[in-house]
Amino acid sequence: MNSILDYLELHAQQQGHREFLVLEDERLTFGELATRVQRLAGVLRGRGVRPGDRVVLYVSRKTRYLTAYLATMASGAIAIHLYPERPTSYVDFAATHTGAGLVITDQEQVDWSGFPHPLLRHPDLSDANLPMVWPGQCSDAAYMMFTSGTTGQPKAVVTTQQNVLFVTRTLMRMAGMNQDDREVIVMPLGSTGGLGHFHSNLVLGNRTILLPYFFGSMTAADLQGLLGTIADEGITGFLATPGLLGRLATEHRDLFREKARKLRYILSNVCPIRPDLVRDLMDLLPNTRFHTYYGLTEASRSVYQCYNDDPAKVAAAGRPAEGVSIRIDQRDHAGVGEVLIQGGNVMDGYWGGGRDGFDDEGWFHSGDLGTIDADGYLFIRGRLHDNINVDGLKFLPREIEDVLLAHPAVADCAVVGLPDPIRYQRAGALIVLAEHAGRPATVAELQAFCRQRLDSHKIPAVFRFAAAIPRSELGKVHREALIELMSSADE
Repeated sequence: MNSILDYLELHAQQQGHREFLVLEDERLTFGELATRVQRLAGVLRGRGVRPGDRVVLYVSRKTRYLTAYLATMASGAIAIHLYPERPTSYVDFAATHTGAGLVITDQEQVDWSGFPHPLLRHPDLSDANLPMVWPGQCSDAAYMMFTSGTTGQPKAVVTTQQNVLFVTRTLMRMAGMNQDDREVIVMPLGSTGGLGHFHSNLVLGNRTILLPYFFGSMTAADLQGLLGTIADEGITGFLATPGLLGRLATEHRDLFREKARKLRYILSNVCPIRPDLVRDLMDLLPNTRFHTYYGLTEASRSVYQCYNDDPAKVAAAGRPAEGVSIRIDQRDHAGVGEVLIQGGNVMDGYWGGGRDGFDDEGWFHSGDLGTIDADGYLFIRGRLHDNINVDGLKFLPREIEDVLLAHPAVADCAVVGLPDPIRYQRAGALIVLAEHAGRPATVAELQAFCRQRLDSHKIPAVFRFAAAIPRSELGKVHREALIELMSSADE
């Protein structure tokens, strides 16, 4: 197989009548999806899309999104993945940056007047008169996704067909996925998480349930609906963020235990998961295997572990995946250095940026800080540029965050370096208090708690309290926004 699209053709030929995608009342067989893909590819060719062109996907309905993705590939073009929740200004940026010749959308509520790029409204693909195209040769580049990289400026990551196939095989090995599994996809299809699980289910030929909402804004009713889907559809596994798993384990604990008890596996990704939550989840669902993996858009699923196999390593990201090499560059006295990655999962490069991020030996510099223990487990210690520098004494936010999270009154927290005219920086902590802690913690109490466990220069000089930590759609702390928020509050 040379591309993920080859698997759709294979299943359409061998089991075209078999149901593949389910979204609410819509049910698509492999054969029906293949027909839609061929018809939309014909429409794209009719709009002048040619091999190597770039096409932006700004599509809300997930079955249409996947059709547009595969049809773009079938036309020989390169799909640019975007969340449909992005503003149109971001769509404009993405199309301009990649030189895209077309934007596919189904968002009728958007005012498209004055939009500066050619637009294709997702057509009705039930028309049997539409021309059909199946590819002779896909582009070597499968798609692009945007990432902030290490500079904060969004970059388009070029992911190749071989990257996709390598990572898909890695994911199936990680979770032990087989042809008897059935997944519900919670994560966005415009992310490596959601799209990666679609790829795996396509390769295996497994029935896949799509949820109609955005995971980052799921209500209590949505979470209950997810649990109902897991039970009613016989779901065996799914991918979620730590935040989503935390909500299920706290806000819907009894329902989670009841509806998810037959799950074979759950994977967590995107940001570190608290060790206490891991232990709680394993107690809550003792027959479910809990997995995590570490990676970036540039190097997806680089490191993996199953917590059930080594509960003592719940704070680790895991060991390198098969075919992936990890090393720590320029270690400090504690063994902390930048995480470098090589392997078939590593991107081809950034669009227009050549091999930016790679050194002369072909190692990709992740921008993450980490350590590797004697057993080969990688521990992520923070971001290279998140270091806090107090009068020349440098440390990572994670050190203080781990201590604060151990306080019974702290539900969540984030630590940043705030500007200081004398010492260059001082540590500032934003605290979300636990609802059922008995009483709220005072600043003096939190400082005393830190003083017993941390060096004096690591104790936060500033504490602020909030209802939530500012995070990205995928749960990562927005440290720049946090610095601005806390600096404004300080003033």
